[in-house]
Amino acid sequence: METTIRLLDERHKTLVTLETEDETHLAVGGGQGKYLVYLTFDNETFYYLSDSSKQDEQENLVVSGQSGLYPAKYCVPLTTALKAAKTFAEFGKMEETLAWKEKRHLSL
Repeated sequence: METTIRLLDERHKTLVTLETEDETHLAVGGGQGKYLVYLTFDNETFYYLSDSSKQDEQENLVVSGQSGLYPAKYCVPLTTALKAAKTFAEFGKMEETLAWKEKRHLSL
Protein backbone atom coordinates (compact mmCIF):
# COMPACT_ATOMS: atom_id res chain seq x y z
CA MET A 1 0.00 0.00 0.00
CA GLU A 2 2.75 2.46 0.92
CA THR A 3 4.73 1.60 -2.18
CA THR A 4 1.68 2.17 -4.39
CA ILE A 5 0.92 5.55 -2.81
CA ARG A 6 4.55 6.59 -3.25
CA LEU A 7 4.19 5.81 -6.98
CA LEU A 8 1.53 8.52 -7.45
CA ASP A 9 3.05 11.02 -9.85
CA GLU A 10 0.21 13.30 -11.08
CA ARG A 11 0.80 11.98 -14.61
CA HIS A 12 0.32 8.26 -15.13
CA LYS A 13 -0.60 7.22 -11.60
CA THR A 14 -2.99 9.65 -9.93
CA LEU A 15 -5.30 7.72 -7.58
CA VAL A 16 -5.14 4.79 -5.15
CA THR A 17 -8.32 3.44 -3.56
CA LEU A 18 -8.50 1.08 -0.59
CA GLU A 19 -11.90 -0.58 -0.26
CA THR A 20 -13.78 -2.90 2.10
CA GLU A 21 -16.67 -5.21 1.23
CA ASP A 22 -19.28 -2.45 1.41
CA GLU A 23 -19.15 1.19 0.29
CA THR A 24 -16.41 2.09 2.76
CA HIS A 25 -13.25 3.25 1.05
CA LEU A 26 -10.28 5.58 1.36
CA ALA A 27 -8.82 7.33 -1.68
CA VAL A 28 -5.44 9.01 -2.07
CA GLY A 29 -4.89 11.16 -5.14
CA GLY A 30 -2.22 13.48 -6.45
CA GLY A 31 1.49 12.97 -6.00
CA GLN A 32 4.79 14.80 -5.94
CA GLY A 33 4.47 15.97 -2.34
CA LYS A 34 0.78 16.90 -2.17
CA TYR A 35 -2.11 14.52 -1.79
CA LEU A 36 -5.88 14.71 -1.55
CA VAL A 37 -7.17 12.05 0.85
CA TYR A 38 -10.79 11.24 1.58
CA LEU A 39 -12.61 8.52 3.46
CA THR A 40 -16.27 7.50 3.24
CA PHE A 41 -18.26 4.86 5.07
CA ASP A 42 -21.48 5.21 3.06
CA ASN A 43 -20.53 6.93 -0.23
CA GLU A 44 -22.64 9.93 0.82
CA THR A 45 -20.63 11.67 3.52
CA PHE A 46 -16.94 12.21 2.83
CA TYR A 47 -14.16 13.07 5.26
CA TYR A 48 -11.19 14.92 3.78
CA LEU A 49 -7.83 15.19 5.46
CA SER A 50 -7.18 18.83 6.11
CA ASP A 51 -4.47 21.20 7.27
CA SER A 52 -6.03 24.22 8.98
CA SER A 53 -2.69 26.05 9.04
CA LYS A 54 -2.94 26.65 5.29
CA GLN A 55 -4.58 29.73 3.84
CA ASP A 56 -7.62 29.77 1.57
CA GLU A 57 -5.44 29.49 -1.52
CA GLN A 58 -5.97 26.83 -4.14
CA GLU A 59 -3.52 24.33 -5.55
CA ASN A 60 -3.55 22.53 -8.86
CA LEU A 61 -3.57 18.77 -8.36
CA VAL A 62 -4.16 15.84 -10.69
CA VAL A 63 -6.52 13.29 -9.13
CA SER A 64 -8.06 10.36 -10.95
CA GLY A 65 -6.54 11.57 -14.21
CA GLN A 66 -8.09 15.04 -14.04
CA SER A 67 -6.36 18.29 -13.22
CA GLY A 68 -8.27 20.53 -10.85
CA LEU A 69 -7.98 23.33 -8.33
CA TYR A 70 -8.38 22.19 -4.73
CA PRO A 71 -8.33 24.21 -1.52
CA ALA A 72 -4.75 24.13 -0.22
CA LYS A 73 -6.02 22.99 3.19
CA TYR A 74 -6.99 19.65 1.59
CA CYS A 75 -3.58 19.08 0.00
CA VAL A 76 -1.59 17.18 2.62
CA PRO A 77 2.00 15.89 2.62
CA LEU A 78 2.98 12.29 1.94
CA THR A 79 3.57 11.42 5.60
CA THR A 80 0.02 12.46 6.49
CA ALA A 81 -1.49 10.54 3.58
CA LEU A 82 0.49 7.42 4.50
CA LYS A 83 -0.57 7.59 8.15
CA ALA A 84 -4.25 7.78 7.16
CA ALA A 85 -3.88 4.94 4.64
CA LYS A 86 -2.03 2.70 7.09
CA THR A 87 -4.72 3.02 9.76
CA PHE A 88 -7.46 2.38 7.22
CA ALA A 89 -5.65 -0.64 5.75
CA GLU A 90 -5.04 -2.17 9.17
CA PHE A 91 -8.27 -1.32 11.00
CA GLY A 92 -10.78 -0.10 8.39
CA LYS A 93 -11.24 3.17 10.23
CA MET A 94 -10.27 6.83 10.28
CA GLU A 95 -6.93 7.83 11.81
CA GLU A 96 -8.23 9.92 14.69
CA THR A 97 -4.96 11.79 15.35
CA LEU A 98 -5.31 13.55 11.99
CA ALA A 99 -7.61 16.45 11.13
CA TRP A 100 -10.60 15.52 8.95
CA LYS A 101 -13.21 17.82 7.48
CA GLU A 102 -16.68 16.37 6.85
CA LYS A 103 -18.30 17.17 3.51
CA ARG A 104 -21.74 15.91 2.55
CA HIS A 105 -21.02 15.97 -1.19
CA LEU A 106 -17.95 15.13 -3.21
CA SER A 107 -17.61 18.72 -4.39
CA LEU A 108 -15.07 20.69 -2.41
